[in-house]
Amino acid sequence: MGYYRNKNILITGAFGGFGLCFISELLDKGANLILSDMPKGDSSAPGCAGNLPGICSGRENQILSVIPADLSTAEGCRTLYDEYRKLGISLDMIIHNAGIAFGGEYVDIPPDLNEKVVALNLVSVMRLNTLFLPDLISRKSGHLIYVSSVAGIVATPLGVSYSTSKFGVRAFAMALHGEIRKHGIRTTIVYPFFSKTPILKSRVFGNPKVSFLPGFCASSPGHVVSCTLSGAEKSKLHIRPGFFSKVMWLAVRFYPVISPQREILGYSWKDGMQTREK
Repeated sequence: MGYYRNKNILITGAFGGFGLCFISELLDKGANLILSDMPKGDSSAPGCAGNLPGICSGRENQILSVIPADLSTAEGCRTLYDEYRKLGISLDMIIHNAGIAFGGEYVDIPPDLNEKVVALNLVSVMRLNTLFLPDLISRKSGHLIYVSSVAGIVATPLGVSYSTSKFGVRAFAMALHGEIRKHGIRTTIVYPFFSKTPILKSRVFGNPKVSFLPGFCASSPGHVVSCTLSGAEKSKLHIRPGFFSKVMWLAVRFYPVISPQREILGYSWKDGMQTREK
């Protein structure tokens, strides 16, 4: 029997680039899913909780619930937890995938948006674990998967709040792992490089000077998710999906690296879907 079969799994940021791939693969593996994303109409999020995507067609019985919630707020985190409790089931795994970003120099980005990045990407993870962990500890089982980023191991100008949040996710997950592994709860942290997800088209402020990377340098979301689920099944703590993620991981072992932001050719801020604000 596969590791994920019949497990009840919560995915945050479920309708973003990685989220959709997690849904597809986990349905194939026989998991039961609770899906959460921003309420429909929230323009700051890459995805929102609307109708179930087509990949669920014919497998709706494996979708236990779809819960719209703004996890950047304490109320949103509590809403997600309360709605989960109404299902009357035990949770086996949380995939902390929700995240947003804004591009540009730190002083050009409105303070409330910088704070929202940290609130959603990091503080929501802490809040949700506060709510869900007691049940996992009491059952002495569970698995927490955190989607961090290469920006969580390499300081990234023009994405200061994002990089800060992802460094924080890594630190939080590792420190918490030291406390909960004795309870039989597994931890997995994944560090994707640039990947072709909607977050690459996040709103940009000011007129930041960036260089280009060829499109082939960006990993596919499907590859990142496959590596994550395969590594998590093997109880790996750190997962570096792809060549560039592995190189960056090794580089910071020898020298503190500062990596400039890049635009991906063919999937960049300049593709007509981007809003620049002065």
